[in-house]
Amino acid sequence: MTRSPLPIIALAAVLLLVVLAIASFGGDGTVRSERPALRLAVDEYRINPQDVSVPPGRLKFVVRNTGRLTHNLVIEIEPGDPEAPPIEVGRVDTMQPGETADPIKLTLQAREYQLRCTIANHDDLGQYGTLVVEE
Repeated sequence: MTRSPLPIIALAAVLLLVVLAIASFGGDGTVRSERPALRLAVDEYRINPQDVSVPPGRLKFVVRNTGRLTHNLVIEIEPGDPEAPPIEVGRVDTMQPGETADPIKLTLQAREYQLRCTIANHDDLGQYGTLVVEE
């Protein structure tokens, strides 16, 4: 009585599928953990949410203009010298009404950052906020 090669072929096919499935999860061998994005909305004359706390590290900013005017978003720190202007650490490009800007990624240390729209006098009218990066 001759044995059919069918069970061996079926077993080999199943093993091949298992190996391919495992390999597809491996990628290039690096592990990437995408942190959640900080999603902000800007309009006349607000940043929403206005005050935000996040842990230190890399952060992606996703900003949408929900207003009727153009807006931008600048991330700044206060310099040690009170007479010196704020130091810009990041900027989201100017957005037209209804537009979402290209996201930016910044690596932030533990400290306080100011958020503001620098178009015209929008920040003087209330379009500013605070980002606290804390351990």
